[in-house]
Amino acid sequence: AHSPLTDDLKDLSQMVYGIILEYDEERLNDLRECGQLENFIARIVLNQFRSRTSPFYNIYCRFRNLCQDIGLKDWGDER
Repeated sequence: AHSPLTDDLKDLSQMVYGIILEYDEERLNDLRECGQLENFIARIVLNQFRSRTSPFYNIYCRFRNLCQDIGLKDWGDER
C-alpha cells in the first residue's frame, strides 16, 4: 500500500545508504570493531528524520509538504 510513511522509509533508507557509502571506510570499520556501528547508523537515521535542516527533510519532506500546500495531496499515487 502507498502511504507517506512508506515513502519516507524508502527515501530515508536510500539517503542513509548514500551517507554510509560516502563515509570513511576505515572509520566505519573502527566503529564495527568497537560494536558501535549500529548506534552510528541509528544516529544518522534519527538526525535525518528529525531535523528540519537535514538533506532528507529538504529533499523529500519539504517537497511533499509543498505539493500538499498547492493542492496536490494525491501526487505520487500513480505508480
